[in-house]
Amino acid sequence: MKKIILLLTCSVMLIFGILSAKAQNNIIKVVSPAYCSDVKGNTKIDILAPGFTKLTVKCWKQGSKFGVDSSIGDVTLNNDGKGSIIFPADKYPHGPVTVRISGDSGTNKDNCYLQLYNKGGVSWNQGMPVVDPPAAKGMKLVFADDFDKTLSIGDNPNTTYYDHKPPHGSQDFSSIPFVSYDKPNNPFNQVDTYLRIRASEKDKSAGLISSLKNDKTGITAKAPCYFECRFIGPNASGSWPAFWLLSVDQTNSEVGDELDIIEAYGGEGTGKPNSGPNYGVTSHAWNQPGVPTDTCDNFYRTRGTINMKRFGIPSTWYEAPHVYGCKITETATIYYCDNIEVARHETLPISKVEPFYFMINLATGGGWPVDLSRYNGVIDMYVDYVRVYSGTPAKP
Repeated sequence: MKKIILLLTCSVMLIFGILSAKAQNNIIKVVSPAYCSDVKGNTKIDILAPGFTKLTVKCWKQGSKFGVDSSIGDVTLNNDGKGSIIFPADKYPHGPVTVRISGDSGTNKDNCYLQLYNKGGVSWNQGMPVVDPPAAKGMKLVFADDFDKTLSIGDNPNTTYYDHKPPHGSQDFSSIPFVSYDKPNNPFNQVDTYLRIRASEKDKSAGLISSLKNDKTGITAKAPCYFECRFIGPNASGSWPAFWLLSVDQTNSEVGDELDIIEAYGGEGTGKPNSGPNYGVTSHAWNQPGVPTDTCDNFYRTRGTINMKRFGIPSTWYEAPHVYGCKITETATIYYCDNIEVARHETLPISKVEPFYFMINLATGGGWPVDLSRYNGVIDMYVDYVRVYSGTPAKP
């Protein structure tokens, strides 16, 4: 009886495997190493991509200014769609890297983005610069975090960051929920001098940090001011990494300004954002009917999509870390990527008088379909540092 059951089980598994392989035709998947895992030295990447005969493998590499788009090599697949290549991790940047695996059969195209953390490699642009950014000239540094100390996150007046969207997480927005730092499925981790925020379908957790806490204390800055953050995000269907600002209104939390320095939507193909080199810059004057629509709505429609390559930035937000910044003055609100101005608009009325706080998050959704199955349900955002400057230092 046991032999019969075993034979039946093996038959079912074989049929399921055939059906699974068929269902995954023209989809590139990495068998090993695991997505979002640590690597060091020569690392064998095993790939399964039925429907393709050849793949190209690339990874962004250190170099002057923006670095270079480096070819690791080509992979010739066997009749089962299997192949492998060696990733020489020691020759690539230390820290988070994205190995891009692409296939083109003439009728079908696909990209797989293998997120890894390189424990070896070459230190490149990592860590907080010793010089101030050009946009903050004449301002005073009021806050900086290089994430090189024990993380201080939670719903506690003594922590640096709150782990939900104030007030009290009532407006959390991720399809995979934001989870608190003190929970067993905590999405936050300190890796070397990075803050890693992980979104996991298995753990049912994603993450957000806010510089403002529920008692309205925290890190804020008032115009003239400048905020910046360096990070790399994941390009997966439904991934939604962001760095953004909200104004602090002491009387009505429903009225205020929102400045989205970067909203990056992952996913490629029909019905997805088709991210490529693009990310979103957005401004909102919430519940302020007197604000001209062209300040916000028309700005987003005409100038809110940032094509990084158009500004001479060759790598995307998911291929390499970049610095995203926003300067607010009484007349203009200016957005930057790697110290290059990418957009500006007239400063909104509330932005002129109210202080701002920042949020950094890895969410999922945002109105787009979420499918992390290719990546076994796990994606990572690595935050290198964040800095805040103000012309008049904010009160503690």
